[in-house]
Amino acid sequence: MRRALCLADRKDWDAEDFDNLDNNRQEPRRQQFVCLACGGKAIFRSAGNTRKATFSARHLSDCCLNARAWTVFRYLQ
Repeated sequence: MRRALCLADRKDWDAEDFDNLDNNRQEPRRQQFVCLACGGKAIFRSAGNTRKATFSARHLSDCCLNARAWTVFRYLQ
């Protein structure tokens, strides 16, 4: 996920913006993220050599971000 809600400051964070914060500002917020759509617990994954910073969440079963995308190929099968 690219965005998540931080419960500590009630702010909608972009993963790259959060990755650019210094460690002193990141640490109190790191364990306070939830999915914007369902409120499931989310974690921050910092950028690596070959990947961008992202959020990952344990989405609730009815979360719209967890639903499979409809494609014409599945319809034709």
